[in-house]
Amino acid sequence: MGGRRQELLDELERHYRGCGWKVERAKDGTVRAAGPGGVTWIGLPVVPEDLADDGLADRLRALSDERMPGGRELCPLEILPDPACADEVLRLLDGLRLRERGHVEVYSLAA
Repeated sequence: MGGRRQELLDELERHYRGCGWKVERAKDGTVRAAGPGGVTWIGLPVVPEDLADDGLADRLRALSDERMPGGRELCPLEILPDPACADEVLRLLDGLRLRERGHVEVYSLAA
């Protein structure tokens, strides 16, 4: 795993742990956090080389369609892009119309 991706994963994990949630790193490269009310949050780091992967759009669609245990509501998907590719990530999500769904958000380290 690349150094920058690892830094972003660490940041996501710190954020969720700081909320007091149980956190685990999934084999698919995401961070999963069990929040209040049984909500499962999915945190995904994105680095510039991810944008060169033809499968990224399909991966984003699949992650945005994941449901909480028991097939309930959709899991919130939080994307933490490297600042070098944040604008491209936003354009991709808008092109896929994922942010319109209301449970896919993009965060910035600057915030």
